[in-house]
Amino acid sequence: MGAEYCPYCAAARWAMIVALSRFGTFSGLATVHSAAVNGAGGKEPFPNTPTWTFVNSKYTSQYLTFTPVEMQTNIPDPSTGTYTTLQTPTKDQQALLAKYDAPPYVQDSSQAGAIPFIDFGNQYVSIGTPYDPGVLSGLSWNTIASDLHNPNSAVAKAVNGTANYITAAICKMTGNQPASACTATVKSLQSQL
Repeated sequence: MGAEYCPYCAAARWAMIVALSRFGTFSGLATVHSAAVNGAGGKEPFPNTPTWTFVNSKYTSQYLTFTPVEMQTNIPDPSTGTYTTLQTPTKDQQALLAKYDAPPYVQDSSQAGAIPFIDFGNQYVSIGTPYDPGVLSGLSWNTIASDLHNPNSAVAKAVNGTANYITAAICKMTGNQPASACTATVKSLQSQL
């Protein structure tokens, strides 16, 4: 669960796409950027972070199901001080959020409800930012995509490093299948989950 306005979600999406592409294929991904200002007119952290939206995308895999929820757009709604609603979590999704995006899974109750929130088959959760979105600040989608192929770039270290942990969690749930995704490097991370 995330939102288009959220720069932390923007960062997480890059790593999610890299990781999930190891298990299946996406279609219909569209570019978007995090918000520049919030609904009350104040500046957002890491404004205009380039990313993707999962709205209207499809993911196909023989190994897992991916169900994204983009709860809000990146368009401020001055009447509420937040952003316009995009997708509403189902009752079951809301129950998972309430159960796992709260203490003891977050350090204090003020962090409850943080996004991005990723539930891996109720076995693992990832709550909040996986890495500093500032790594992507001021870059274009093409630059980020190109930097992912340079293992020495800050972008590759952040995005691919995070993707490896996501892959490790998924591999643990799939019995380390497929072997092309569940490499020795990825399997070595499983003990750290």
